[in-house]
This record gives sequence, structure tokens and C-alpha cells, in this order.
Amino acid sequence: MKYRQYISYSLLVISGIFLLCTVFATDTGLANGVVTGKILWFHLSMLFLATCSLLAAVLTRPGKLFAFSKADGLVLVLATIVALTYNWQLNPEPEKMLFGGQLVVLWFLLRFIFTGWPQLRLFFLTTIVVTGLVEAVLGMRQLHGFEGSNHSLFRLTGDFYNPGPYSGYLAIVLPVCLWMILRQTKMYLYYLAWITLLAIIVVLPAGMSRTAWIAAAMSCAWVYWVQQIGWKKTKTYIYEFQTLTIISSVLVLISVAGALTGIFLLKKDSANGRLLLWKITGQAIMEQPWTGTGLGGFPAAYAETQAQYFASGKASETEMMVAGCPEYGFNEFLQIGLEQGLVGLMVFVLLLGYSLFQGVKNRQAGAAGGILALMVFSLASYPLQLPEFWVVLVVLMGIIDSSVVVTDTPPTPSREGRKILSVAVIGGMAVCCGWIFWQQKGYYQGYKKWNTLKMLYNSKAYEAAADGYEELVPLMGHKPELLFEAAQCLSKTERFAEANRLLERAMKLSGDPMIHYMAAKNEQDLGNYQKAENLLLHAIEILPERIYPYYLLTKLYSETTFFQEDKFIKAADAVLTKEPKVESTAIREMRTEVTKLIDEYNNHIISDHNNSL
Repeated sequence: MKYRQYISYSLLVISGIFLLCTVFATDTGLANGVVTGKILWFHLSMLFLATCSLLAAVLTRPGKLFAFSKADGLVLVLATIVALTYNWQLNPEPEKMLFGGQLVVLWFLLRFIFTGWPQLRLFFLTTIVVTGLVEAVLGMRQLHGFEGSNHSLFRLTGDFYNPGPYSGYLAIVLPVCLWMILRQTKMYLYYLAWITLLAIIVVLPAGMSRTAWIAAAMSCAWVYWVQQIGWKKTKTYIYEFQTLTIISSVLVLISVAGALTGIFLLKKDSANGRLLLWKITGQAIMEQPWTGTGLGGFPAAYAETQAQYFASGKASETEMMVAGCPEYGFNEFLQIGLEQGLVGLMVFVLLLGYSLFQGVKNRQAGAAGGILALMVFSLASYPLQLPEFWVVLVVLMGIIDSSVVVTDTPPTPSREGRKILSVAVIGGMAVCCGWIFWQQKGYYQGYKKWNTLKMLYNSKAYEAAADGYEELVPLMGHKPELLFEAAQCLSKTERFAEANRLLERAMKLSGDPMIHYMAAKNEQDLGNYQKAENLLLHAIEILPERIYPYYLLTKLYSETTFFQEDKFIKAADAVLTKEPKVESTAIREMRTEVTKLIDEYNNHIISDHNNSL
């Protein structure tokens, strides 16, 4: 019997490591391989975890069956809300739906594992710490030029695409390290935690992520307070030293306000951009507060709301200058509120709040600290748009919820009955994993083909790439980037109507005004000048300070059959006088061309005047 337990334990340990190594997975053979590599690795690791869990259930009897908890109910309710609010007709995020289904399966697999083998909770936390150490060391190597980064503009990215999510991941690991140190676990874990903590502290400032700094500081302070001080000592201190408590509180508030002001001024334009982003997202939520847009509906809904806001004339000059059309809300709670409605947001917040409460109650402050760091980081970033953060979040919540001690439990089946029940339930989850993995498998080939087509696209071999893109659209048509590239290839081969059919779908999936610009140029080439004008005017409503749409309008109004003198002069003046965010060669070339068009117009006027004389 012992060898069966050893095999079961080994299988679960190996599959757990495999799961948490999602953060390291990248695949340069895939389009956007830094992210898609992790998604595909996660699906593969889930299949492995489910298989190992099923074998463990067959080989041994778990110590006890997990009791259905409030967290289990909240997970199911949240999953139901996501399914009900999803726009199945448009189907904007089929891969995220598969990923979400896999996360639900992961949650219940972890509940089974951590309840039946409670000693694995500390092992999974240790593995998370090790991943943090590996990422910190990789970051140091990148800073010193020993490793290349995943972004040409940044030296420090770790296994991420840019320093923001990388810093956020380290901030999540940091409170887990501190908890291990304060808990004074086994000696090797104690030193591992210290080494990881120091490595993260060294590399974290270089990421220049203000949100990650705040998340790390708040979560570590909270873990220290929970582990070393607690509410009873705090109340006693406040009661005995009331005056000192008031003075200390005031000084802390002043220090925090000063620190936040300094952080704001560190990247003022970026901070103003985030404030506008949250303001517009809040307005978008109020337009459909209960039903939401559904998963994947954020970009298009945000762009339309921003266009309405700028068209109203209420926006300031600063807001128009810093405006953009981001793919994410840079505040996960606001984005969930927009996509899943206020009810979905409330359920998600309740789930996180319940996990924090149970983490304190069941002495899992390290896991709870990691969740708190993720919550703080989510207030001004987009961690939940990346697979590795969801994996860590579900693992941390599973550790906390499976630590719950149930006192009043219903009668349990016999040992043999428990085994049959466990095998049946885990077998069902393994079947679900296998089905989801099979569904995702086709996307692997899609991303591989897309990566090849990107090479042709970047080489401007549009005609050679066009047929390949058309074949890929039925499978990957939920990716606006692919639709844009496919439309560009069709446009370059003068298949303008076909290109615009793809761009019409892309407009429903993305708020990027470049899609409107390309569609307008296609309509102009087709002779549909009024449609082209409408598209460009709407793009200007979304981002009024961009110079490029005014340049396109100038060329549109200069068409002989659509010439409109007043509009031509106004558009040309905007190109020549608007201040660009960044002066570039493209801006200078556009202004040079517009100047030539104005000269041609003036020469034409003079010629007409001379002829009339």
C-alpha cells in the first residue's frame, strides 16, 4: 500500500510542477508566442494534472472528501454568469471560454488534491516561490545583458512581454516568501524564501512598475501584520497609546500621500491616461450595468463610449492628448464590471474577499498575501488577461479554501464508496479536460500557420500571404490583429470589398482606429466617398488628436468627384497645425504631401482666375 501512496504523491507533485511552470512557457514558432505558448502549455498541463489525479484516485483512497464550500458555489455562479453574458453569436473570445472552462476544472481538481493530500499545499506554495526566484534571476541576467528580453524596447521582461506583468508576478511571490520566513518553516524553505525575497527586492525596482511596487509593499505589510501582530495586539496598542496612535496615523497618511504623489509625477502622462481610461470604462458600465458586454466585449464598447464622450465636448485638452484605445481596461475590476455586469463583478469580489478571510482564519496568510498583491496590482494593470496569473490565483485560492476545517459534516460514505465516488468525479473532470484540450489543439496549428504568414506579411509579400490568411480566418477570425493583416493583404492586391468584409468584423472586436482608417481607404478606392468620410469622422471622434485621419480626409476631399473646399482646407489645416505626441518621419512626410496638395489647389484657383479674366 505504501508504494501506491508514494506513486500517487509523486504523480501529483510532478503534475503540480508542470502546471506552475506555465509562467516559463514560450514558443517562438507561434504567433505572439510569449502569451499563446503559455495558454497551450496550460491546456497540456491540465490534461496531465487530470490524468495524474485520476491515477492517484485509483491507486489510493484519499484521506477525506472535500465538503462543498461557499467558494465552490461562488466559482460556479461566476462561471454561469460568464456563460450567460457571452455573445455566442459574435463569439469574440472562444479561446478564453475554453480557458475559463479549464480553470473551473482546475479549481475542483485542486480541491480534491489539497483535501486528500494536505501536505501538498506547502509544496505548491514552495513551487510558486521557486518560479519567482527563477524569474528574478532571469531578470538580473537580462539587465546585465546575459539574456535577451521579449521586447525590443525593454531590457527587462523575464518570461513576459514587457516589464509590467513581470513586476506584477514578482510582487505576488514576495508576500509568500515573507510568510515562509515569518512562519519559520523547515530550514531549507527558510533560506529559499530569504534568497527569493532578496532577489525580488533587487530586481523589482528596475521594472519601473508603480502598481507592482504598491502591491508588493501593501501585501507584505499585511502579511507581517497578520503573522506577527494581529488584531488583538493592535487594539491593545491603540487603547494604551491613543495620542501616539493618532500622530503615527497622521504621519503615515502624509507619507502615503507623498509617495503616491511622487509615483503619479514619475509618469504623469501615463497616470492621466489611466484616469481617463477608468473614467470612460465607468461610463461604459453605466450604459449596460446588469447585462454587460460579455467576455471580449471591452475594446469595442470602450471605443464607442470614448467617441461619445469626446463628441459631447466635455473632454479636456489633457484627456484628448493622452487618450488611446487599449485592448484592456488596466483595471481588472472595471473590465469585469463592463464585460460581466455589476452582478458578475460583485460575485468575483466576494470570491476574492472570502479567500482573504479564510486565509487569515486558517493561517494561510502567505497565500492570502499573494491574492491581496494580485488584487492591488489588478487595480491599475491587466494581469487577468494573461494565463499565468489565473493559474497562480486559482492555486492560491485552492490552498486557502482546502484548509477549511469542517466541523459539522454530513455522513460520509464508506472507504470503498469514497474511492468509487472520487474515481467517478475525477474521471468526469479528466474527460472535460480532454475535450477542452482537443478543442484547443486546432488553435495550435492556427497560431503556427499565422506565424508563418506574418513573415510573408512583414516582408510585404501580400499576394503570397493573402490566400493563406483567407484559409485561416474561419478558425482565427476572433483575432482582430489577424483580420487586420488579412485585410491589408487583400487591399494590397486590390480586393477592397473582401478586405472590408473582414474589417467590419474587426470593428466589432476591437476599438483600434487603424481598422477604420484602412476601411476608409478601401471605400475611397471603391469610389464610396461618403462611406469613407463617415468612417474617418468616427475614427476622429474616438481619438481626436491623431493626425493621420485628418491626412486621409485631406486626400479624400481632394478627389475631383468629392472635392469640398471648406472641408479640404479644415482637414489640411489640422494636419499642419496639430501637435503630435511624438515628432516622426511619418508626420513630416504627411505634412509635406498635404503642403503639395494645398499648393496644387492654390495653383488651380489662380489658373481658374486667370482663365476667367
